[in-house]
Amino acid sequence: MSSTAEPATPWDVSRAMHKAIRLALFRVTVLAGAADAGDDDSVDRLLGEWRDAAFVLRGHHGHEDEFWDPLITLHAPDLRDDLEAAHRLADASLADLDRLAIKVAHGGADRRDGLLQLFHLDLAAFTAVYLDHLRVEEDEVLPRLEARIGAELDALTVSILGSVPPAELDVFLRYLIPSINPAERHGLLSSLEVVLP
Repeated sequence: MSSTAEPATPWDVSRAMHKAIRLALFRVTVLAGAADAGDDDSVDRLLGEWRDAAFVLRGHHGHEDEFWDPLITLHAPDLRDDLEAAHRLADASLADLDRLAIKVAHGGADRRDGLLQLFHLDLAAFTAVYLDHLRVEEDEVLPRLEARIGAELDALTVSILGSVPPAELDVFLRYLIPSINPAERHGLLSSLEVVLP
């Protein structure tokens, strides 16, 4: 699929977070498919990866609610209802996957293989839907905000990074750093120099 959209600026917190989210979802989905129901360490690795991936997704939603929603309400109100519906659907899916992950963690050996397969399929289905949601934000929401308030977005990036406690930031960086290109990495590190003590 090709896009006619203009290239984004080298450092854009939403662009970078979307890359990080894709990495998180792809990584945990692969682990779910490869997990060995008879190997507790393999299952533990999957569940730990799921906790981190879900944490990043929920954190991203929280940042969107706090920092982006007022801007969307002001500058792109016609897009807000669909975005809110997509977020509610994603949150419900995350809760369903959490419940299934708990069953995997506590399931006996006789049930775990089937539970892992179900978790893998549900996670893959969620990932497919969520990728479409990210693309809507990238193709419709972010360009609208860039056109209306482009000069304010750099300060917003710093505000978002500054709102994340260091222990939580470590989880985000685990996905951010390997998923972005060198120019974006430089922008990320420059922003971190501003917000970290």
